[in-house]
Amino acid sequence: MPTIKNVCVFCGSNHGLDPAFKRETEALGRYLASHHHPVVYGGGKEGLMGTIATATMDAGGEVIGIIPTFLAEMNLAKTDVTQLIQTATMDERKDEMMRQSDAFIVLPGGFGTFEEFTTMLSWSQLNVHQKPIALFNIDHYFDDLVAMMQKCCDAGFAPQENMDLFIDAATIDQMFTGFQNFQHQLPYKYTN
Repeated sequence: MPTIKNVCVFCGSNHGLDPAFKRETEALGRYLASHHHPVVYGGGKEGLMGTIATATMDAGGEVIGIIPTFLAEMNLAKTDVTQLIQTATMDERKDEMMRQSDAFIVLPGGFGTFEEFTTMLSWSQLNVHQKPIALFNIDHYFDDLVAMMQKCCDAGFAPQENMDLFIDAATIDQMFTGFQNFQHQLPYKYTN
């Protein structure tokens, strides 16, 4: 079982149209605070990004925001967090988020959120990291994405075993049960 302290949360800079997205994000923030998991996130103050940071801080938790300087200069950073780290580029932001985190939770979001998820997933399949990743599949938001990844396996572009590199969970409890049971296994060997 992996030791999990810091949890990275990838999510949208908008709230989305479904009220469940914000409600479940607030619940996640409270859960992470009450279980002493500092949150690592993209440093923004808008949308679900701002929601996860505010909910965690309001519940007495710690939040580490990581944001590129150019976004901070656009006044998009949430400055009232435990720690705010600025990076030179978006890629450096992802590197730092991976370095600071022991597990990843992906909330509903847009293209940037999908990119963060697929980056962490592809880095997992390349053995760059061995950390668990969970899709918080609120109201079936990620069903089509999971189906597309299964299609990728079915078409021979990825081994079926790679579907076990992430957890598809509808609830917070399912995610953390998945984290507790997670074992990073690849159907082939890499020697980093």
